[in-house]
This record gives sequence, C-alpha cells and structure tokens, in this order.
Amino acid sequence: MDRHIIFKCPQTGMNVQHRLAAVPADVANTHVSVECPACTRLHFINRSTGQILGDTKRRD
Repeated sequence: MDRHIIFKCPQTGMNVQHRLAAVPADVANTHVSVECPACTRLHFINRSTGQILGDTKRRD
C-alpha cells in the first residue's frame, strides 16, 4: 500500500507532498530519490521515516 509523506524542501523551505510505494521490511530503511516539484532537484528520502538524507531533526 502506498503512503503519502510530507517533507520540507531544503532549497525552498516549502512543504512538499509525495507518495512512497510500499516496500518489504528488509529494504524499508533505505533511501529513494525523489524529484522535488518545488525546486526540481533530487532529494533522497528515507522510505521508512520520510526524512530527507542529512536532516538531523527528529520527527515525533
């Protein structure tokens, strides 16, 4: 089942909504490249947490 995530674009500061495809549990803690509609660049998103690679803020 796909799920929607919202991440903050590091270039523009805008909140961006994206859909991530469901993945098996053994590859859930990997990053996937996502083309950002806010800045048209690629960002790497953690499949299990929805966090951008290098983002040090915790999400609760």
